[in-house]
Amino acid sequence: MLRLLKWLLLILLALIVTLGVAIAVVATVIDPNDYRDDLAELAERELGRELEIEGEIEWSFFPWLGIEIGRVTLADAEGYYDEPFVEIDRLSAAVQVWPLLRGELHTRAVELERPIVRLMRDEDGRDNWADLAERFAAAEDEHEDDTAAQESADSESPAQDSPADLEALGGIVIGGLRLHEGAVYWEDRSEDRQIQLDPLNLEVDTLRLDEPVGVRADVLVGDEERVAFSGEARLSQTDAGPEIAASWTLDPLDPKGLLQALGEEPPETTDPEVMRSLSGSGTIDATAERIDVTRLILDLDDSRVEAQAAIEPEQPTIEFAAQLDRIDLDGYLPPEAAEGEANGNGNGETATANDNGGPEGLGDLREVALDFPLEPLRPLILDGRVGIGELRAADLTVTDFEALLSGADGELGAESLQAHLYEGELAGHAWLDARDDDPAFDVAASLEGVAFAPLLEDLLGRDWLHGTGQFHFEGSGGGPHLHGLIEDFDGSGHIAAEDGNLLGLNIPHKIREAAAQLRREDSPEPPGDAERTDFSDLTASFTLEDGVARNDDLLLESPLLDATGEGSADILAEEIDYRVRATFPDGLSEDDAPLLYHLAGATVPLEISGFLFDPDIRLDLAAALGEERLERLGAAREEFDERVDEERERLEQKAQQERERLEQEAKQERERLEREAQEQRDDAERRLREELESFF
Repeated sequence: MLRLLKWLLLILLALIVTLGVAIAVVATVIDPNDYRDDLAELAERELGRELEIEGEIEWSFFPWLGIEIGRVTLADAEGYYDEPFVEIDRLSAAVQVWPLLRGELHTRAVELERPIVRLMRDEDGRDNWADLAERFAAAEDEHEDDTAAQESADSESPAQDSPADLEALGGIVIGGLRLHEGAVYWEDRSEDRQIQLDPLNLEVDTLRLDEPVGVRADVLVGDEERVAFSGEARLSQTDAGPEIAASWTLDPLDPKGLLQALGEEPPETTDPEVMRSLSGSGTIDATAERIDVTRLILDLDDSRVEAQAAIEPEQPTIEFAAQLDRIDLDGYLPPEAAEGEANGNGNGETATANDNGGPEGLGDLREVALDFPLEPLRPLILDGRVGIGELRAADLTVTDFEALLSGADGELGAESLQAHLYEGELAGHAWLDARDDDPAFDVAASLEGVAFAPLLEDLLGRDWLHGTGQFHFEGSGGGPHLHGLIEDFDGSGHIAAEDGNLLGLNIPHKIREAAAQLRREDSPEPPGDAERTDFSDLTASFTLEDGVARNDDLLLESPLLDATGEGSADILAEEIDYRVRATFPDGLSEDDAPLLYHLAGATVPLEISGFLFDPDIRLDLAAALGEERLERLGAAREEFDERVDEERERLEQKAQQERERLEQEAKQERERLEREAQEQRDDAERRLREELESFF
């Protein structure tokens, strides 16, 4: 046995020596540069492009079987760049010999020095790599035909167990990739756009199964914008199949500057300082069936979002949780859109005056298309949570926002919405039905303890309701555009407020004006504060159907009057037809309302009609009041005017007395100062005489 082993070792040694001598002879006798023209001709035959090897070719055989090529260029297609399509200053690659003898593949890092790729699309939209793509596609089709024939032949033989997915990679070690100062130039002549990525650097560490591999890349886009990325990945084989675990980091970059460097016009934003900083990091675990984003952090300007997600593409199923600390979405809107929202214009356009100088309406809501991509949503299974510490959108400020999202069978939405806003709390839900061609919605919202004034001021640009209270609304509907959605939407709601006022309408003052007109008197002076009707309690419910909002139970209570109301507003036609009945309580005293106390017990109708956004307000006081009551009202007005005149005279007399008192005090003070000045002059003259007398 020992003698046999000895002979085997001698034979192996002889083979190694013979192989070494053969390699040495080949390396010294054969010059690879003698075959440069043959290699170029072969490449041109396969690629249809001229390949030129300008640099020297060097090779090695032991312990690395390697090759290093100097400058290489591949010509561009005719009609494009005069410069080469691809050029490389140096390329090197090598395979270790000994592992090959064991059936393993170990390579050295592939190195590319100054690789440049020039891409172009001509005026007709044809790319300068289209001919190469066609050749590769034809070769791929031929290969697939051969593979299919081989598989058909193999199917006739007994089946064998296939190895594990990554079993063949166990003996493969790729030494990595080093791409130094590469460049990519892109020119689109059909859109007159150019992009420059120069320099481009890429480093990939050694690739080995079950071991981490580092990746680092950086590129200068245009003349100023640098993008840097780093990461680490591990490919492993588990009982369930291949699995990859990766982490990555994106260094801060300027999104607007990057878009501009890529030939895109950066979006104009209300706040010019937003979209100026973006960075992020994350970790991912992935298999063929599932992708787990175990950590995702994105920093955009002053906002940070942290998220986790699990995705099963086959289902498809998405489970996620995301938390955003704060964001002001209004700052990211175009200036005209932000202004349109601030003015309550739902189509995102700035509200302007119409031809008659009045406020503009809603416009053609058919142009506001609800063209959501519904097809990808129908098979989606969704389960997630979104939290936002502070959100500002449409000039609304919301804190502690939380939404629980779910979806299946084409119905997706927030089964629970919660937030704090304007001293109150929001709760509700919102669903999207994507099963039909047009989207449909089902929403419900409940506001408790909310301060209406700042809410409406931020939402609509005007605070027409003051007070604290509650608001409830629910409804459903759908359509291809906003006009169709409003027309189809059916809903109902209720509002209640206390200790506030309605702005834009002063019911008592309107009645005073009407009474003055009936008696042919001058209209009373408008109130010193804004047009408003104070109330202690306000309640109303409403329905929305076929684009018409209707209310039949308005109830307003205040110390001066009680009011009820009913009517409707056609949103699409932009018309309103509403009636208010204001009743003055029997106990109204002269001190409470000097001009209106004679109306105690009377009910006055008000008619609100016309253009929804600038309605006419009329009242028929003569029909509501008898002649006697009008006379009493006129007498009350005269009495009130007399009291006003008396008070004015009293104040004028008091002011005159005060002026006389001040003038008398000023005269006395002036005389005192003159006396003091005279005494000082006399004293100075006396001292001067005494000094002169002592001198002489």
